Amino acid sequence: MAAICLSFVAFAQNAQNGLLDKAAFDTIIAGKPVSLYTISRGNIIAQITNYGGFVVTVMAPDKDGNIANLVPHMDNVKRYLNYNMGQYGPALGRYANRIANGTFSIDGVEYQITRNSGQHTLHGGKEGFDHTVWTVEKVAEDNLVLSCVLPDGMDGFPGTLKTTLTYSITKDGGLSIDYVATTDKKTVVNLSNHTYFNLNGAGNGDVMNHLLTINADKITETDRSNIPTGNFTDVEGTPYDFRTAHTIGERTMQGGGFGFGQPQDPNKVRNYDNNFVLNHTKAGKIEKVATLYSEESGRQMEVYNNHPGLQVYTGARNAVAMESQQFPDAPNHDNFPCTILEPGKTYKHTVIYKFSVK
Repeated sequence: MAAICLSFVAFAQNAQNGLLDKAAFDTIIAGKPVSLYTISRGNIIAQITNYGGFVVTVMAPDKDGNIANLVPHMDNVKRYLNYNMGQYGPALGRYANRIANGTFSIDGVEYQITRNSGQHTLHGGKEGFDHTVWTVEKVAEDNLVLSCVLPDGMDGFPGTLKTTLTYSITKDGGLSIDYVATTDKKTVVNLSNHTYFNLNGAGNGDVMNHLLTINADKITETDRSNIPTGNFTDVEGTPYDFRTAHTIGERTMQGGGFGFGQPQDPNKVRNYDNNFVLNHTKAGKIEKVATLYSEESGRQMEVYNNHPGLQVYTGARNAVAMESQQFPDAPNHDNFPCTILEPGKTYKHTVIYKFSVK
């Protein structure tokens, strides 16, 4: 028992050395209080700010018991105010990923929404979840409950969207992110989170040697601007086949680049920025859909969700985003799972990032 107690004390002291200073986040924005909240359970610790719902810290031990923050972050709230789709982890809504040309129709009515990615809309437009001060509903040792209301017409979207967002640490070592949303008018909803992970520790090299497994037989085909065509591509025989474990860098071009379209070598990609069509056994069931593993640190992250898509993005190379989601541009493709939320119905989305060592 003494050895266990000493081990726990060492973990707590090590973890404290990597936690961010709450004082750097305590402020008032748009007349609302903002702070940094720490939740923990077992040997997993997370820090979240209610400005934008950013996941600022996820701390977990490696195979030798060393604690590190696994997510890229900024060290004060002022820097998050200037966030513009960078390599950080905000809440995403009311529509994560892309909507082509910033337009969609519901019941024959066309809506023009804010374009913030060239001619397209990305992650909800200019004033989505990532620039919202969330109301803190509950703070407990292992969970944080936030809420927000996006008004009818904000960024051009119809309907007043009321959302509750819960971050919690599960008993088996996972960071759970759970959304519940309702609307008073038909609207489109796709809520996600944009946290990046490096299982060797944020800032500790790249993730090209991380092993990735994804339970997906297809990806959604995209054009040169990364907008879905409505077709699907089988992963068999392509660099997108992660049904068995491959390192991220194995089929990635050296130097990468952020351009879309096919590189000269058909067996390689510049970087991954793709929606994988997940093989769920039942729609809406929370199941394991992906695994990320670093042999260097021994850390493993399993991804569980109840949504049909997983956007994998490796453009920055020093971390990887694995965004649980509905399909991008689904409002403009009848053959994609429907993303329309109606009054009286409830949208629910859960993703869990479970950490362990092996």
